[in-house]
Amino acid sequence: MQYNHDTFEQWWEFLELSKSYKSICELVLKHKGDSSEFPLTRLLKEIENNDKLIFRENKKINPIEKYMKMLAVYEKFGDVHHKGFEDWWENYNKPKSVKTKTGLDEYKEEKYRRINAAMTSGDEQLQLYEEIRGDIIYFPDTYVQLYVNIHSPVKNIKSHIGSVVKELKKQAEANQREELDARDEYLDILRLSLREKYTMNQIINELSTRKEKETDNLERSYRKKKQEALEILHKVEQGRFP
Repeated sequence: MQYNHDTFEQWWEFLELSKSYKSICELVLKHKGDSSEFPLTRLLKEIENNDKLIFRENKKINPIEKYMKMLAVYEKFGDVHHKGFEDWWENYNKPKSVKTKTGLDEYKEEKYRRINAAMTSGDEQLQLYEEIRGDIIYFPDTYVQLYVNIHSPVKNIKSHIGSVVKELKKQAEANQREELDARDEYLDILRLSLREKYTMNQIINELSTRKEKETDNLERSYRKKKQEALEILHKVEQGRFP
């Protein structure tokens, strides 16, 4: 998958529809007060202090780990309800175009430096959080490895790299358009069902085309789409997209 502006914007829009993530935003706002710092220590104490903030609706998911994952997602995206996507994209997490191997290794170094600091402190909760955080904060920074003959003229190297990148982008965009359109439909279904409280029949009447309405098993098809949309929503809460 190509993670670009459109992909991240959809990710943001799914987060806006997450009831659990909204509760995290409200909790962080409560503990931050007037400070701009992320109040991690106080947020981790909530695990012990308030069971209502540990999400127990899915028995297959460890509630403490889910809570910590959403804290890490918050560190990545912030409060999607009180700021706009374009500001976030421009100022916080816009992917960098080039990184050397050394630059990529710095990610791993920071991750393990933070984990080691947590181990040294003897705080097991903090250690678990740092392990979870590292896998979420830097996902999905993906880079293509290219080999360059440094003895070639610089203008030739730039030209060859440009050609390779152009072709890779072309392939990625061709594969992505269909995925973006499908997820837009999932978002529409979730907005109507979660935010507007539409019934399935109302959703079908609102979103289906005339041609779709002539087909059999239309309700089954839309129920499947809704389930797939909810699965993406759960992944988004855990720091993965889609």
